[in-house]
Amino acid sequence: MNVLFVCEDNSALSIMAESILNSVAPGRFGAFSAGCYPNGSLNAYAIEFLDRHHMAIVRSRPKSLEHFRRPSAPRMDFIITLCDIAADEHFVEWPGEPFIAHWNVEADDATSDADDALRDSFWTLMRRIKIFTSLPHGKLNRRLLEQRARTLEPSYL
Repeated sequence: MNVLFVCEDNSALSIMAESILNSVAPGRFGAFSAGCYPNGSLNAYAIEFLDRHHMAIVRSRPKSLEHFRRPSAPRMDFIITLCDIAADEHFVEWPGEPFIAHWNVEADDATSDADDALRDSFWTLMRRIKIFTSLPHGKLNRRLLEQRARTLEPSYL
């Protein structure tokens, strides 16, 4: 099953989520990331943080949503938005009709240090992705994963 993580610029949050899913469930999921308005470069602190935690960084360049709407793109089973800007995107006509979930992991405005906010977001993503992937391999199906994804939306946390 393929999962696309979407944030505003595809420089940190969605890159971290893609890396975490590839690390905690290798072979069970295809993890991808994109941004609504991709930045020209990746967040250096996020990349360093992932490296320090032995998380592989695959396809490490910012990508747009249009990259995944192409006919040659992998079919997505899940699209998980990670910020309010991404949640405002229209995924209704997305090829393959993936399940859409919103996990707002943006830092609280009260957090003054960007590095601390990014670190906190990493651990939030790690917890949610581990819960999302925790079904036994033989019981892995889209309906159960949709229920799991829905319970991880912010209104339940």
